[in-house]
Amino acid sequence: MPRTGRIVRMTILRPFLVAAAAVLAIAHAQATTVKAGKPAASQPAASAWATRAQLRDCLDTEAALKERFRVIEATTAAHEKLFDQIEAENTRLEQLHDQLDHDSEVAVKSFNALVKEHNEHVKQMNQDAVDARPAGDAYNADMVAFNHKCSGLRFHVEDMEVVTRERQKAAAHAAAASASL
Repeated sequence: MPRTGRIVRMTILRPFLVAAAAVLAIAHAQATTVKAGKPAASQPAASAWATRAQLRDCLDTEAALKERFRVIEATTAAHEKLFDQIEAENTRLEQLHDQLDHDSEVAVKSFNALVKEHNEHVKQMNQDAVDARPAGDAYNADMVAFNHKCSGLRFHVEDMEVVTRERQKAAAHAAAASASL
């Protein structure tokens, strides 16, 4: 079925393409030559190769962003777990409300105390979400800046290999130092 659609479009476009080619051929035949100044550069200047320092900076930034993302993921997971607990609490409150003896002042007061506690849990969860937002927004802004700065870098493979080995060696030293503590 999709092929038929493509063929139909191509057959519809064919007369337009033929007409456009004829117009261009006529226009070219009637064109006059105009002298202009020097031609502009047809290609932008090639970007320079990234230095090892730039590679180090980008890789360090990337590692820091990955760690920040892990923290954000952990915060989000904790928030989702709390949300699920509050939903279960809400379901339990609905069940208790259905079974509530409205004529018993003690039962009503106990139920209202549970509702008040539930509302505090909801309030805290909402505040946690508000408190977490700046970290997420900052992460997103920093990720955009990182992508803008580092995603288009051109580098020599041997430079990346050297920087990668340096980072692996530093990580091994850090792991050995923390293991000896």
